[in-house]
Amino acid sequence: MQFKISREPITTLASDCIIITHTEDKDMLLGLAKEVDEKMDHRISQLIAEKEIKGKFGEVTLLHTWGKIPAKRVLVLGLGKEEKLTLEKARSAYAIAARKAQEIGVSELTLAVSQKYKDIWNPVDLGQAVVEGIVLGTYQFKPYKTKTEIENKIERVIISVKDISIDAVEAGVVRGEIFAESQNLARDFSNEPANKMTPTILAEKAKEIAKKHHLEISILEKEQLEELNMGAFLAVSKGSTEPPKMIVIKYIGAPDSKDMIGLVGKGITFDSGGIQIKPDKNMDEMKGDMAGAAAVLGAINAIGALKPHVNVIGVISACENMVSGEAVHPGDVVETFSGKTVEIKHTDAEGRLILSDAISYAKHLGATKLVDVATLTGSIISALGHHIIGLFSNNMDWTEEVKAAAKISGEKVWELPLDDDYAELIESDIADMVNDAGSPAGAIQGGMFLKEFAGETPWVHLDIAGTSDVTKTSGINPKGATGVAVRTMIALVLRFSGN
Repeated sequence: MQFKISREPITTLASDCIIITHTEDKDMLLGLAKEVDEKMDHRISQLIAEKEIKGKFGEVTLLHTWGKIPAKRVLVLGLGKEEKLTLEKARSAYAIAARKAQEIGVSELTLAVSQKYKDIWNPVDLGQAVVEGIVLGTYQFKPYKTKTEIENKIERVIISVKDISIDAVEAGVVRGEIFAESQNLARDFSNEPANKMTPTILAEKAKEIAKKHHLEISILEKEQLEELNMGAFLAVSKGSTEPPKMIVIKYIGAPDSKDMIGLVGKGITFDSGGIQIKPDKNMDEMKGDMAGAAAVLGAINAIGALKPHVNVIGVISACENMVSGEAVHPGDVVETFSGKTVEIKHTDAEGRLILSDAISYAKHLGATKLVDVATLTGSIISALGHHIIGLFSNNMDWTEEVKAAAKISGEKVWELPLDDDYAELIESDIADMVNDAGSPAGAIQGGMFLKEFAGETPWVHLDIAGTSDVTKTSGINPKGATGVAVRTMIALVLRFSGN
């Protein structure tokens, strides 16, 4: 998809389709929408008067122009009540409109960015949000369709700029493309079936990203993991014939600084649950248990493109959790890279095991601040549903930084407690800790476990089990993997770099 910025008025641009907006609390069109309406002999305002167009959020009305303006069609996009309009809602609204345009076969789409919202939003942020909405909203994953059908695809988007800085909008467009394409990359990885996204293939994808952006990369193989005594990671991988991979990608943008942000991703490319196997219903969805790893790779891809003045290391523990005669048993005790011992009470609480070694290794390699991203617990869905990421942390200042980055990106997070009173949930009679204590406070259990390995290093854990995929299309998310947390991590790194 190509983006072009133009000073030419939207009413004079020849295009397959143009988008104009209308808010629910207005009984008449304003600004550029009014200009388009006047050129079309007030046909749009007539529909508003007759309540056929109400301006409700996400409402899309398609009209033909019949030669009244150079554009062939007009999409009237409802933004809801103006006082409730946020960048997040604008992003979602443009996603809905772009998806509709794609469905009807629009190849060139035109929209306008004017001074109307200049006093509310920075033009850079507005340009970025609009582009993210269009790119994310029109995402499709169909690599295995064999039918010879014409796939609708928007090839070109023209953004008409009026009375605001064209340079600012252009900067937002460039940033929006990088953010959204990196999130779509994470979606691709997560949507791939498990036989097409093994730990080995994931490592190869990481190498491609590293090569593209000239980043340092190393892949730790099973023998190296054994030498490093990564017993927790290796225990989970034992049941599979697929070899485990510890993927380490490093971006050094501030060689003068000792600070380094560590982004750690859970990369279970398929999760059967191990010996304590999952129920068969929806087990096919367990191909997405590497969404945290996918998000880290997506963020690294953007960081490599944006080149901020900051140091970042991505650490991904990738393996399968399978059932075999070699699989780890419930009750086994393993020693982690940190030296701590863990009694494995449940083989389906495997994410925290592989993350424990990855977090410790990120610290070993110099990470001074940590964010781990994981589809860790079903419990987080019980707590927060499918719209908000669960956040856990050991450091208030670092928490506020991550929250600020999430707000900028439009991804919602909610902090849950890691109070010392919950420490009993990970106590073991025979080892330093257990990986599972049953049903009480399941998401908090996972956080308490990982906290032990973060130690004193500022750390945030993002549990994306409820937000990593959607079962129906909504807003910026087509059905399937969402690529959630990619934009939050990018925004966090840019904040830390001062960009």
